[in-house]
Amino acid sequence: MRRAASEEPLRMMFGWPKMLTVYAVAFFATRWLVTRDTGVALRPSARACRRYLGVVLFLAIPAAAMIHARAILPLIGFGEPEVVPFRMIFGLFSLLAEPLLLLWIVNAAMGTEGHGPAASARTTGWLYFYALLLLFVTRVPVTQLHARLNLWPAGQTPAVQWAMFALDALVVGVLTVVVPAIQVRIARLIADRRQVPLLGAKPVAVEPPASRLHASHAVAR
Repeated sequence: MRRAASEEPLRMMFGWPKMLTVYAVAFFATRWLVTRDTGVALRPSARACRRYLGVVLFLAIPAAAMIHARAILPLIGFGEPEVVPFRMIFGLFSLLAEPLLLLWIVNAAMGTEGHGPAASARTTGWLYFYALLLLFVTRVPVTQLHARLNLWPAGQTPAVQWAMFALDALVVGVLTVVVPAIQVRIARLIADRRQVPLLGAKPVAVEPPASRLHASHAVAR
């Protein structure tokens, strides 16, 4: 019953907009955590949006594989016995790869030209194990609570279901802030230990308002 409830089509259909909203909030939260400037955080450059799309794909592809495992596996000749191993492979990949890519994630959100995925992994080096431990300790408990709150309501009374859905919404809200905060903190630690700038290159400047452009032209004349 719990499996059927968690994979009910309507629930899954609304799950993706929620996930995309979480990614969007994480994008702006990361920018604010780096700059501490609300105006800059809320005015990302086109380059920042393009670069962060790669981060979204990195997060969404394993998530899609896990969510839709039962639909994907028959297409490649596998069945129900392989569902759990299939999900574990993608879940572990996402969890184990993320610590290597934190500098990339932060720089993508800021729209810099530095620290691509490969450069981020090289810079992290042996600090990967420290980053993995910090991510695991700080993130997994909240993530697991969110996962359980998607299963526990099955078979409960409507009042209990709505209470759990409300609690889950609160947990998701916490995740959208806690995860970027952890990522930025660890990325800063890695940059400090490696004695490199957190931002691999100067962020692309936010275009100034038209009034400022006119003023600058007037001064130049």
